[in-house]
Amino acid sequence: MNETAVLPGSAQAVPARGGLGGWPWAVRILALAAVSAGVLLLAAAAFVLSYPGLHALAGQAGVSAPLARLYPLIVDAVLLMSGAAVLALRAAGLAMRAASWLALMVLLAATAAAGAVHALGTRLPHQAAAVTAAVLPWVLALVGFLLMLAMLRHARRYRRSHRTGPHAHDLRAAPDQEDRPGAGDERGARD
Repeated sequence: MNETAVLPGSAQAVPARGGLGGWPWAVRILALAAVSAGVLLLAAAAFVLSYPGLHALAGQAGVSAPLARLYPLIVDAVLLMSGAAVLALRAAGLAMRAASWLALMVLLAATAAAGAVHALGTRLPHQAAAVTAAVLPWVLALVGFLLMLAMLRHARRYRRSHRTGPHAHDLRAAPDQEDRPGAGDERGARD
């Protein structure tokens, strides 16, 4: 039995059963939703379990208690951003994909190391901990900003490559004026 279905917004009929193992589309979507929910639950548990280690390291650095509570939250926020960037930049160039994966892996390793240091009861030298605590929020803000720029750049390139209309081929063939060095100076004159 070869059933076909017409997808919304599509004039083409596609097999109702197909893809991986011949599973119906609804089952594949449910499986994806289940895996996504599992990943979100694991991430939430990891964030909760990593909180004490990051909080303790901020406390060791001499950060006041109210501010020390923010350190795990900002690390987790940038972890979420880097995870979203990894997903959003799947079709981007190698450099953007590598940067998003690097950010995710470094943040995961740093968070795991903080948890391990806390679990072992190890105390970091005060001066090194204080410098790390002073620099960390700015480094995380920079990483988040760069990930946002990479995602915006990829989205802009994607939109340009998928424009339709009578002059779409001209837009694709034209060099990307905004990506040239010094283009910011000229752009102000054009706007």
